[in-house]
Amino acid sequence: MSNGSLPDTDFWRQFRGRFFGVLKWTDLESLWETLKASPADWHVFDPAGEAPTKPLPRVEFLRFLDEAEAMINQRSDRPSSGSVYLDDLAAPTYIKIFDPLKMGTSCSHSSEPIMPRWILSHMVPDTLPLPPPVKNPTIFQRLIGRAGLH
Repeated sequence: MSNGSLPDTDFWRQFRGRFFGVLKWTDLESLWETLKASPADWHVFDPAGEAPTKPLPRVEFLRFLDEAEAMINQRSDRPSSGSVYLDDLAAPTYIKIFDPLKMGTSCSHSSEPIMPRWILSHMVPDTLPLPPPVKNPTIFQRLIGRAGLH
């Protein structure tokens, strides 16, 4: 699903807004500590699933942060993180967390953006509409198409 085909809602307009990367590992550690110190009112959303209607309870949010931190730390051998993006460095309200093993490369030319693994937001998220089903042509249809017989 391309950024242009995202729903036109407040949540997805915010998604397309300006974000700042948390590149230094020390800054990322500070972010985790800030979030753990203020775990209230965060919706945790996996864009591949249903959007939550309520913020995650404190205990579950803290457990989630441990999981997210462990996932990001899989690449702590790199000089910078580059997996977490914030709407505001001082007081974030919308955070994109990407799986560092599934981010692609900066030279990738795919028309489809790589979606974050999770979005943390004080705003209630909106579920993404399902993409249209991919129609896989039969072998016969592919052969006809190649032969120009259609």
